[in-house]
This record gives sequence, structure tokens and C-alpha cells, in this order.
Amino acid sequence: MAEIDFSLALIVVSASIVLSGLILGIGKALNNKRLEGFGIEELSQSILNAAIVGGILIITGTVAVISTSASQHRCIAEGDVISDLMCSFTSTSTSSFSLLQETIKLAQIVGYYQTLDLNFGSFSIQPFANLEAVSKILSSQVDTLQFNMMLVNLNLQILYFIFQNALGLLLAVGLILRAFFATRKMGGFIISISFGLFLVYPSFISIFPDPASDLNASLNLTRYFNNNAYYATVPILDLNDNYAIAGKIDSMTTRIITANNTNVTTTNVDFIQDLTQVVQSNSSALSRLLVYSVIAPIFSLIITIIFIMELTTILSSELISPAVKIM
Repeated sequence: MAEIDFSLALIVVSASIVLSGLILGIGKALNNKRLEGFGIEELSQSILNAAIVGGILIITGTVAVISTSASQHRCIAEGDVISDLMCSFTSTSTSSFSLLQETIKLAQIVGYYQTLDLNFGSFSIQPFANLEAVSKILSSQVDTLQFNMMLVNLNLQILYFIFQNALGLLLAVGLILRAFFATRKMGGFIISISFGLFLVYPSFISIFPDPASDLNASLNLTRYFNNNAYYATVPILDLNDNYAIAGKIDSMTTRIITANNTNVTTTNVDFIQDLTQVVQSNSSALSRLLVYSVIAPIFSLIITIIFIMELTTILSSELISPAVKIM
């Protein structure tokens, strides 16, 4: 669970109960119905503030237990929703960066073969000239990965802010403001913000699938392609040897049989097919990542705003009949 300091909130609640009790006692002593009604109202609100603090503790603990038992893909074994979500976004950021590195390497390999020109004296050919379209796709994927990494880290910073301040600072400020008649609505609004950000916002992001599995699958596939010796670029010293280059190109789309004394191993090498699979895998992973880093936060933010508005209406209302309020 998040280590949240409720000492300030408890001091505010205790002080408001004592103060409202004094006002109620003075009103009764002076037989002032208006002052007595004000004391009753403030005492009721102070008790409600205490119930808010206790309710937040109970609800956050309950949600943590439910999410721990219900979720099959938690990033951490136990803890509150926001801690698990921060762990998930951190893991996503790390996987995205690794995939970005491998995609840049892949784009370099594809660009190398795309511009490769074989000169046979009377004519020349570019056997992989049509890879230009794939090169553009990979360039677009690199840009998209960089954009998504920025959004993932932005979400991570927002979650860190919520984790450190939502219940530790905003809740205490809201309780202080709600303890006074003139700032009750503002206090209720801030309390609603603290509760909505800490619980509702991360909870609705967590219902979206984590892209970790897709990112890791795409990363492994891309890394395997980049490390495949048959697809490695031709050394500079061999560029003047057309036969060496032609032999390299021939080995990129062939069926290689390796035999020894006991076993015969057949390796199917297909540069274009493997490249297509990598590009498709990257596209799938980027789609899942885009949903997780853009669609999920926007959807959760809308739900959180609605929750804050509704809860503010409840927390900002008076509890006693208007007949006993101060005019």
C-alpha cells in the first residue's frame, strides 16, 4: 500500500469537532438558536469529515484486495491500484525503449539493402529497391514509438504526482477548507479531486490490457531478425566484389541444408517474409501501446471528472435544514 500520512487530516478533523462542540455549547448557554444551529451543522460536517477519512482508508484497502485477487496480470504481487499501475507504466517504458532501439537497427538494415546497387558493367540492378515502402513504414514506427514513449513517461509522472500528493496533501487541504462554512464547497471539491485521482483514475486505466506481452513478443521477433547472420549487412571490404554481394543476396532467400556426421539440419531463410512478420508484429504492439498510453487515460479522465462532479455535489451540501442556517 502507499505510505500516506493522515496525521494532518486527523488533526483537522479533531480540531473541527472540538470547535463545533464549543460553538454548540455557547449557543445553548446563550439560548441563541442561530448560533446553536450553526454549531450543530458544523459538528455534523466534522463527523462527516471523520467518516470521509475512514471511508477512504477502507475503500482503498478493499479495492487493493479485490484487484489483487481478481487481476491475472498484476505488475506487483500486492499493493494499491496506483502502485501497480506505476509499475506497469515503468515496465512499458522500458520495453518500448528496447523495441525502439531494435526498430532503428532494423530500419538501418532495410535501408542498406534498399539502396544496394549491383553494377555489372553494362547494366546495374537494385534487387531490393521495392523495400522503400517498408523503410517508410519502419521510419513511421520509430516516430510513433518515440511519441508513445513520451506519453507513457508523461502518464508515469502524473501517477507519481497523484501517488505522492492526492491523499497526503490534497485531502488534508480539502478537509481544512471544508471545516469552514465559507469554503465548504471548495473543500468538498478538493476532497473529491484527491479521492477521484487516487482511486478512480488509475482503476479505469487498469481495466485496459497491458501491452507488455505484445511489446515483448515484437521485441524478441525484431531482435531475432537483427541478429540473424543471413540478414547481416555486407562488410565494406566486400562491397567491390559483386559475387560476394550476389552470393549474400542469394543466401537471404533460400533453403540451407547443414549436415554433419549424425544430423541434417534444414534452415528456411526468407528475408522478405521474416521482415513482413516483424513489421506486422510491430504494428500490433504499437496499436496496443497507443490504446494504453492515450485512449485509456482519456477514458479514465472522463470518468474521473464525472465522479468528481457528483461527489462534490454531495460533499458540498449542508446537512441541516435551511431554517437553522446562518443567514
